[in-house]
Formats: sequence, structure tokens, C-alpha cells
Amino acid sequence: MEKQLLDWLLEEDNPGVRLRALTGLCGLPADHPRVREARNLVLATLDAARDLSWMEGKGLLLIYNLTALAEAGLTRGDMAIDPVVDRLLDGPYDANCADMMLLRALIMLGYVADSRVAQRLARVSATQLPDGGWMCLHRLNKMMRAPKSCMKAVMHGLTMAAQMQRRGLPFAGRDALLDYFFKRRIFYRTDDPARFVLHSRIGGRMIDAFFPGELSRIGLPVLLDAFSALGAGREPVLREAWDLLDAKQDALGRIKLEGTLPKSYLPRERVGKPGKWVTLYAWLAYQGRGNGQ
Repeated sequence: MEKQLLDWLLEEDNPGVRLRALTGLCGLPADHPRVREARNLVLATLDAARDLSWMEGKGLLLIYNLTALAEAGLTRGDMAIDPVVDRLLDGPYDANCADMMLLRALIMLGYVADSRVAQRLARVSATQLPDGGWMCLHRLNKMMRAPKSCMKAVMHGLTMAAQMQRRGLPFAGRDALLDYFFKRRIFYRTDDPARFVLHSRIGGRMIDAFFPGELSRIGLPVLLDAFSALGAGREPVLREAWDLLDAKQDALGRIKLEGTLPKSYLPRERVGKPGKWVTLYAWLAYQGRGNGQ
């Protein structure tokens, strides 16, 4: 990376990006003074860390706020989040996008050794469909034959598996999961190669620099980071996706934010301007691209 670009990511106006860049791009350990300083700034400024009223909520509110903490580089050692996690893990498993999103956040937050998380991950493997993906069990159990998986769940399963890989926990269904995307050239329908699997407004598509992720949408930089983490960054079928990402860079290598949530669980950035989160994920993806086959 160019120093000017890295310095931009390390500015203090977005503490979560700063912390993630120090550890993910610079490779500094958790006990490094600059990392400790950045973590303290996140704890002092991030809404999900300052205002804990969300912990009294339920469902998606909890998952999004835990994801905010995870994205910003915090862990279970930084905050007393065990009671919230206990409530969520005591709930049912449905093999849906929310389940995958929650597991990704818990892995990032340091719950890898939790036996309940291990049990959930075993359920993820057991409920992986023949095409490599997943569908809500409450729907699947009403069907006479196995259908195609739901792309929304598969996207979140991909990013969850990537976080497992980063922590030395290879996902047993990796090859089938990757093949699900490769058969679709990542974004497209198998029965109509010119149409996207997921239709959305411009700015919220899989090919766009969209952030932060929600149940139905994950942006291109995060998806490519996941493919890189899973060792598939050099696969020829990803060439179009890399070209799309390359074309989004400005002269400094920054990526323009093309879409975001109306009510973001992370500090909002301006659509149409260089976004620090999407740029961070793009360069994490580039950094990891060479680690594959």
C-alpha cells in the first residue's frame, strides 16, 4: 500500500477503521501501544460500546450491535457482552442469514472456544445443502425435495467461514461453498447468466461497494476479502470481480462508498465519497489474495 493511503486509513476520525488497519494491514499485535490506544478510542466513541441500552433488546438489534463491536475490532475481553451472547445462543438455529451473521460476529469477538459456538458451527456443517449453501430450516422442512440455497444465507456463510479460516478453523464445507459461487460466476443466476442472483437498487448490489452488511446485502470488498481469506483469491472465476474492484479506486487507491444502510449500526460515511470501511476491506482483500492456490 502507498503510505498516503495507509495514513488516511489510520486517521482518528474513524477509530474502528484505525484499529482494524493497525492489526489487519500493519500486523501489529493486540498489546502494541498504538493498538491499545486505538482500542480505547473505539470504546469511548463507538455507539454500540458507549450506549449499552441495545443490550436490553432482542433479535436483529443484538446481532447488528455485536457486529458493530466486531467490525470495529473489539473482543469479548473489552466489554461485558456475555449475557447478550448467552441469550442469543440459547435461541433456536434456523440455518438462515441471521444465524450466519451472528456466528461471524461471535468468531470475531473471540468466542471460538465456546462450546455452544462449536455446536452451532457443527449445525452449520450438518445443514449445508447439496449445492453448497443453506436455506431457512423452517422453510426447508416443509419441502419435498432439496431446493436451491438462499444466496443471502450463503453470502453470510461465506464471510463466516472466512473468519473461521483466519483463526485456524477450516470450514469442512469450504469447497462446496466456493463451488456454489463459482458456478454462478459469483453474482449471476445459473439459469440466466446475464442476470444477478440478487436484484437490488444500484449501490446495494453484490457488485457495489456497500457497507456495512445487512441480512440481505454484503458489498463487493467484503465478499472479495472472504474469498481471499479462504484461499480462493487467485481463482480465474474471480477475475471480473477483481476488475470491478480495481475500477472503483481513485488515484490514491481509495474506494468510493456506493451504498449504505439508512440507519447504520456503524458511524455513517457519505455515499459518493471515498469510504474508509470499503477501502479497508478492499485492501485486506488485496493483501490476502496471494495466499491462495
